[in-house]
Amino acid sequence: MSENHQDILKRLEHLEREMKLLKEQQAQLIGKTAPVMKEIKPFRPLVTPDKQSATAVITKPARKEFDFEKALSQWLPRVFMFILLLGVLWGLKVGMDNGFITNPVRIVMGYVGTGLLYYFGMKYYGKKNKVFGLTLLGGFIALGILTTFAAHHLYGYFSFIVAFIIGVAYIAAGLWLSEKTKSETLTIFSAIAGFLLPFLLEGESATSIQFCAYILILFLSLFYVSLRQKHKISFYISFLLFHLTLVTYGVLSGEVGDEPIIVGTVLIQHVLLLAFYLKGKIERHVFTESLIYSNFVFALGWIKVLEHNPEILVYGLFAALYVTLSVFSFSKKDDLLLGVFSAVGVLAVSAFILAFNIETGVMRVILLLVNGAVGLWVGFRYKTKRTIATSSFIYVIAGSAVFLATGIYEFISLENLSWIVLILTLVFIYYTAYQFLPKNLKVELRQIDQSLIVGQIILLVYLLKLTTVVLSDFKIGFATNEHIHLLVMIIAIGSMMQFSKWARGKYLAYSAVILYLFLGLITMGVRLATYIEFEHYLFNLSVEILYLIGLTFLFITIMKDKFMITLAKFKVKLPILAIIMQVVYFIFLNKWFLTFTQTYEWDTEYILLAHTFLLFAFAFASVSIGRKLGWKYVKFIGAGLIVLCVLKLFIIDLGAVSILIRAILFTIVGVVGLLYSKSLFKE
Repeated sequence: MSENHQDILKRLEHLEREMKLLKEQQAQLIGKTAPVMKEIKPFRPLVTPDKQSATAVITKPARKEFDFEKALSQWLPRVFMFILLLGVLWGLKVGMDNGFITNPVRIVMGYVGTGLLYYFGMKYYGKKNKVFGLTLLGGFIALGILTTFAAHHLYGYFSFIVAFIIGVAYIAAGLWLSEKTKSETLTIFSAIAGFLLPFLLEGESATSIQFCAYILILFLSLFYVSLRQKHKISFYISFLLFHLTLVTYGVLSGEVGDEPIIVGTVLIQHVLLLAFYLKGKIERHVFTESLIYSNFVFALGWIKVLEHNPEILVYGLFAALYVTLSVFSFSKKDDLLLGVFSAVGVLAVSAFILAFNIETGVMRVILLLVNGAVGLWVGFRYKTKRTIATSSFIYVIAGSAVFLATGIYEFISLENLSWIVLILTLVFIYYTAYQFLPKNLKVELRQIDQSLIVGQIILLVYLLKLTTVVLSDFKIGFATNEHIHLLVMIIAIGSMMQFSKWARGKYLAYSAVILYLFLGLITMGVRLATYIEFEHYLFNLSVEILYLIGLTFLFITIMKDKFMITLAKFKVKLPILAIIMQVVYFIFLNKWFLTFTQTYEWDTEYILLAHTFLLFAFAFASVSIGRKLGWKYVKFIGAGLIVLCVLKLFIIDLGAVSILIRAILFTIVGVVGLLYSKSLFKE
């Protein structure tokens, strides 16, 4: 056996081993169930450079180059057709200026030209020169419409009826040609010519009913051709031209009282498109949902043109129509139709609600809240994201109107009812969310738990507004009024911390802690009393003491590691919290003392005397607590405060008080300081 044959056999054996190894690797990949697959390096056979042709080489697909000649062949005929038309028009102008071409000759030449364009267009189209042939056929439609326009409007040879019939014939011929040639360009050309025809002829004898009937029939004809040929662009151009033509007619030619006829035309078109869509005549992958949405928006705009009572009636019929279609889609178990029609149904019902001429807008908002909540239930229950999107939009707008712009001035009022409805609908939405979202839309329970904070804040704001309503019947000073509000918030937020015992209330409890801390900033800034309400000082002081007791209890819970979450997760050390509490106590004690002395009109000497004792007592307590619990920085701050107190004693108190007060002050401070120092050394 020759060396070449042996070499070939060795290579075959080598390839067989490679194939066996690849199959084993593939089997391992298929049978592996681990979530993360290790990368398997591809086996690279040993191939000599001169034998690389024996291996499979993977190359990127070649990039398609721009075909200049093809683009040139498509656009040159159109350009030169335009140039030809300009040349013919200028030639006709020269002939008319010199008297060679009379008016009848011009009309005859125009129609003869349309015949020639049709003949040569079909001829070239049949010879597979389609682009050039379609260009000539487009010229056939344009020249026919322009010639008819000239014969009627410029020279008066044709009456409006005759000119209209001839124009419609050319448009029908264009649609027939577009159907025959499968050309979307001809369909678009015929659409533009068809919608322009009534304005070109300017028929004064045509009534609004005749005009609207023509526009509707033309649109349906174009719609039929677009459906037959599965052309999307031509349909949407026809759709836009339909509405644009009606707007133009209403502005330029419409008369008072034509509004119901125009709106009726739009509604007929709307219902017919819905019927086609429901029967599956419109392919959903071509026209999709945008047909329903855009048609609905246009219809809403047209209905607004009507007078008030008919407007409400039509909006009500619209809402009933789409609610019925939603029920029909549910009975047919068509998820796509259910999603589309229920989403539009929510918007239709909202438009119906807004159409009512109610004296106050609060009732509208209440109905919108209910509508949005019901829509969200439908979306959650039947897994329709479109309905969830539209219902959420309606509900958020209505809820924002209540939350941001609706004040409560009387307990029995529509404003209070709107807040109650907002809270009740929120409860309903959260209940349905927990019931359906995890299993229908794979939403995590944690996300729903976090969203409960929105309802928590709304409830707190509602409690504040109710408190304001109750206090409005009493003559209470500003500071006391604020402290009553603070008391309500202390009780409400403190109660919400108990949500930590509920499986779904973890984030509500976290939020309550944050809100309670934020409430402390507000409490620090609120005055305890004003000059005219000293009798309420003790009540206001009790409220702030209650807040500080609650804050202290929260701190002790954290210190004993009985808080709902460990500090290590937030990377916060306990001594840092202790320093914060030390600062908070210091601010509150000074605020209470200074307000107390101001309220009961103490002399300056006694204020300085008592304040110095208070500062020394706070400093001694800080040092002792810091030493006992091992909070080094708390102890240092206490020691620094002792230094500041001594400086205050000699710089401020020494010159501001009498000798008697000075003697008492220095004696007591000296004795207490020595005793405290002795206790420290003893320790």
